[in-house]
Amino acid sequence: MPHDNGRIYGSFKKICIPEVELKKEAESILPNLISLKIDWETGQISDSQLTFQIVLLYLERRVKRHPFLRMGKPLPNRNQSKEFLEVVRFYGMPDTVRFALWKWHIGEWDIRLIDYNPSSLEMLESQSHGYRYSTISWIDAMNGSLVEGKRDAFEHLLHDLAHAYMFFREDYDFEGQKQFFREMYLDYSKYESVLDTNPIFRTKFDYCISDMNSHPAHLSAYWNAIRREAGISIG
Repeated sequence: MPHDNGRIYGSFKKICIPEVELKKEAESILPNLISLKIDWETGQISDSQLTFQIVLLYLERRVKRHPFLRMGKPLPNRNQSKEFLEVVRFYGMPDTVRFALWKWHIGEWDIRLIDYNPSSLEMLESQSHGYRYSTISWIDAMNGSLVEGKRDAFEHLLHDLAHAYMFFREDYDFEGQKQFFREMYLDYSKYESVLDTNPIFRTKFDYCISDMNSHPAHLSAYWNAIRREAGISIG
């Protein structure tokens, strides 16, 4: 996991801060977080707009110089989020995050913001219907704590957006992924007894349905492999 005994690694390590610094950061941005939370809960700001503002808030706090890469063009007005996302790159993270946020913002990708960590089954159901959850953990953001002991609230949100990119990107066959997850969701009851008694299969199954976005051919190969490993016949 990205935070492990003081070590930080992973796709977003350049913009992560040590766990011991999270509380101080949370205290400094708490008024902003409270204001954004109220605006979101009262419908004054959309899911994608809130996520955009959170990215700006954390990135400018953590990267003092040049948090945004202009790609040779003038920096757009930050209030014009569509134009901003079209030309600006975010320092220290794969462009998958910016691209997913832009697609979400213009309504082409169905990403839904929630304020809790969904279960693997909830993720399976959502993907079977063609949408993907992203989580903002207000409690962890405001307390300066790690979400489930793994990622800070900002990185957790970025991680979800990166997965959304892998789910919706055209060359990873979005429709094929949706069908794959749909079949797994409909067959879920067939595997419940094994899931209850085989913790290794449970861990790999949960990874497949909630944290593994790839081409359907790769998903199917992994799914077949873990079933064989668990002694489950493949019809």
